[in-house]
Amino acid sequence: MTLVADDRSLDLFVAERPRLRALAYRMLGSLSDADDVVQDAWLRWAAADTGAVDSPRAFLTTLTARLALDRLRAAKASRETYVGQWLPEPAVAPEGNADEPEGSVPLALLVLLERLSPEQRAVYVLREAMDLDYAEIAGILGRSVEGCRQIMKRARAALDGPQRFAADGTGTRALADAFVQACASLDYGRIVALFSQDAVLLADGGGVARSALNPIRGPDRIARFFLGVQRKRALLLDLVPVRVNGGPGFALRQDGDLIGVMGVEAADGQIRRLYLIVNPRKLPPEDLW
Repeated sequence: MTLVADDRSLDLFVAERPRLRALAYRMLGSLSDADDVVQDAWLRWAAADTGAVDSPRAFLTTLTARLALDRLRAAKASRETYVGQWLPEPAVAPEGNADEPEGSVPLALLVLLERLSPEQRAVYVLREAMDLDYAEIAGILGRSVEGCRQIMKRARAALDGPQRFAADGTGTRALADAFVQACASLDYGRIVALFSQDAVLLADGGGVARSALNPIRGPDRIARFFLGVQRKRALLLDLVPVRVNGGPGFALRQDGDLIGVMGVEAADGQIRRLYLIVNPRKLPPEDLW
């Protein structure tokens, strides 16, 4: 493919790139796949007659959404045979830095979106996250307006209605820090007291790193899991506070090496969810954050 992009085309793409990456990440739940999609979109944009494009923003949105949808359809089969639980690739930023656009997408929402079919997810993301109207979505997906409305209706039903994930960042960070301190002191009672009765730990090792294959539910089981890991493996972890998808979390280090990322979700003064990603293929390169 011969690239013929001029400076104007490059400037237009660079200006749109953060938004396009955020769109692809929401659709795919994978930063590496999102980057591949954006790169493919750039190659196609660079080779196109961009002077004949009335709306570069709409053109690039359509191109990126279609490429992401194709990749999501292909990924569905592999995710169904994934070893253990599949969790999204975390978007990690230093503590106090929430500038990364896709980092504002909570892990809870990305996990929830896995319930949807590729078409439902595309419509939901384009409508809820990108704020497109149904006529625009219909044009992108090659469906009727009414068809897109019905897809959205089924998507919302699958998600049990519109979801909101407004987190109390300050309160959650305090709980997260208290959890780390309780784990470090091997204090079972303090750990249990920090979690809601319906708390869940979701872990993703991808069959590469050792982790819980199934959700661990309830304060007692979660506490025993973390205490057991430390005691049985004599595992000394250094948990460094970071931002994970816009919320409080930790980078897990052992002997100076990054071995995992954990996101924390809390509500009403208690921890509700822990998302533990230890699959090395999903851990972000540290030079990027």
